[in-house]
Amino acid sequence: MSASYDLQPTNPLSGLHMVGMVLRRFLISYPVSPEVLRPFLPAGAECSLHDGAAWVSACVVRMEDVRPNILPRLLGMGFHYLIHRTRARLPFPDGRMREAVLVLQPNIDSQLFSTFGSLLTGVAFQTREIEFQDNADGWRIRMQRRAEVLFDATIPKSGCGSMMPTGSRFSSVERADEFLLGVSFGGQWQQGESVLKLLPETHEPWVTSAGSCVTHCNRFLEHLDMESNVADHALTMEGVPHYFGLRPIRSRLTMAGQ
Repeated sequence: MSASYDLQPTNPLSGLHMVGMVLRRFLISYPVSPEVLRPFLPAGAECSLHDGAAWVSACVVRMEDVRPNILPRLLGMGFHYLIHRTRARLPFPDGRMREAVLVLQPNIDSQLFSTFGSLLTGVAFQTREIEFQDNADGWRIRMQRRAEVLFDATIPKSGCGSMMPTGSRFSSVERADEFLLGVSFGGQWQQGESVLKLLPETHEPWVTSAGSCVTHCNRFLEHLDMESNVADHALTMEGVPHYFGLRPIRSRLTMAGQ
């Protein structure tokens, strides 16, 4: 069983799992102090650092053809999700620490997937209105709760390519891709829980581009008391088959003093 914890990001999943197509993914990343994420970390976990900072990423995805792998594509469904996440070293059930994504705030625009996704995977999705505009000069992403804007960002198409934006704290697109996307498990933990839930998540091989991003609003960063919502960069990919687990792997945490 432990060997399955060492999946590579492009390894196929075995058994019953979910499949879908990533039509477009953006990973908009912000450097933060590791201290501001401490309340989100389960016991024994620690933030992964690059250039001395932890990284909060708004992962925005347009999905299509999502269904269990035993069903035909025509029965698949589509939705948008926007997950705030970070990379962290997390405790796995075999006692080893591994690099993984830690979900900080999951949002989705489908009530059906919010309900059943939460029941099946253990990821506590919140249903939000997520708008994705693809314009001639750029992409606009907005997330709302009723009339309240929770996230609003623009990614210009000009300058989006194989080079990092000027001033980025990553030396190359490849280095940013490796650090921010080169993991195969996502985890979620809520304060007070004694269990970390882990899900395998892999893709077919992908090609990543990078560009700049203008953040108009990011309530999640504001709740962290961040003085700045300036993104370091935005990574993007398109047309990538995606696979993820249905049932969470539960890693029991060793609480302080035990």
